[in-house]
This record gives sequence, C-alpha cells and structure tokens, in this order.
Amino acid sequence: MKKLLLSVLLSTVVAAPAFALTDAELQDAMTKKLEVQLEDKAVAAYAAEFLMDNILTWKGEELPLNEADSILAYAFGNRVLENGNQIPGPMNEALADTVVEIYEQTGKPVYAQWEIAQSIGDRIPAEHLTSINPHIAADGSLTYLSTNGVAIEAVKMSGGDLGKTVVVGFYEHSLRTITTSQRMGIDAYAPAGIELPHQYDEQSGQAWTRDAKTFVMHEISNRAANERTLKIEETLAK
Repeated sequence: MKKLLLSVLLSTVVAAPAFALTDAELQDAMTKKLEVQLEDKAVAAYAAEFLMDNILTWKGEELPLNEADSILAYAFGNRVLENGNQIPGPMNEALADTVVEIYEQTGKPVYAQWEIAQSIGDRIPAEHLTSINPHIAADGSLTYLSTNGVAIEAVKMSGGDLGKTVVVGFYEHSLRTITTSQRMGIDAYAPAGIELPHQYDEQSGQAWTRDAKTFVMHEISNRAANERTLKIEETLAK
C-alpha cells in the first residue's frame, strides 16, 4: 500500500504543470514591489518596464535570413600580444564563422568590425565585405570603437541604406548591438535560426569579456548608462 501511495504521489507531482508568471504579471509584481520601495508609482512603473526590457530580456526580435538585405557584425573581446598588438582572438573567430554561415545562405553585403573581418579573410569576396576599422590618432594610437561607434560607421559606409539588417553579436552582447543599431536608424534584427557564439575566452584582452558573470554585469551597467543618457537628453530638450 505504501509503495502504491508513493507511486501515485510521484506521478501527480511529475504531471503537475509548473507555476509561472506571464510577462505582464511579472512586470506588475515588480511595479508593486518597487512602488513600496520607491514610494512613487510613476517611477516604479518606469523602473519595472526598464527591468523587463533591459535586464530580463536578452534576445532580440528575429528576422528570417531570406528577408535580410545586409549583415552587420560587432566584435567581442580580443587577444593582446606581448608587444601590445591586438589580434582577433577565438571569440571573434567564432563570430566570423557565424557571419560566413549567414553570408553563405544570403549572399548579402557584410559590414564587420575589423576583428571579425580579419578572421573572415577570403571566405567572403572582398566586394561583399566592408571592414569597420578603429580610428587612428595623429600619434598613431588606436581608438577602439564602442558599440555606438560601430553602428555610426556602418551607417556612413553603407551610405545610410542597409535595408533590413541581421546583426551578429556575441550572445549576451547581441540585444544591445541590435538596440544600438536601431537607435542609429538601422532596421536591425537577430538572425533567425542561427546560434550565436557563447563560449568565453579567459585570455581576452578585455577583462570584462573573460567570463559570463562579469560580462552580464558589464552589460547591465551599459544598458542602464544608455537609458540614463536618454533621460538626460529628454530633460535637456524640454
């Protein structure tokens, strides 16, 4: 009898549906929690929406590859040699492989940050591959392009007409590359059916890209900083 009761109990637990909040319910719950903490209903609602869109969301809207007009690729990390020279490193090599995979399915023009373009090599014809290079100062030093800088350069190099663009970025970096591209006027999406690189490089020359936990915190701070900038601009524009 005991064995029978245990069997029935286990089958009931396994068959029971998992409890989960909908996105709307979760946002409402966060709003109520923040309203108590912040003592301001409007600010609480605003903060909860930001958390939903920028902290709890990591995937961008996808575009079928057959609808793409162009491909835009953002670098992630690098390797630094003993003499100080930078080389792409394994994460950008993985991104390059992803770009080549998409190009082979679409044949669309590629705009890629130099680390990725260098790793692509001759796997994409030169007439279809535009390298987005860092700025070189008068003293010969390089100014590394930010995510914003890459988007700005891509718009300039394309003449402002990229059409529908599939954006290739490292998995945890992907959403910000898409939203940044959109803010620069690019009709940007994640590539549907494509697995984005996800393996970190412990020897990356950028300390914040050596492991997922560190980068997620870096990414959250960047998203918050971008939102802060937008709010400041809105205030100044009044």
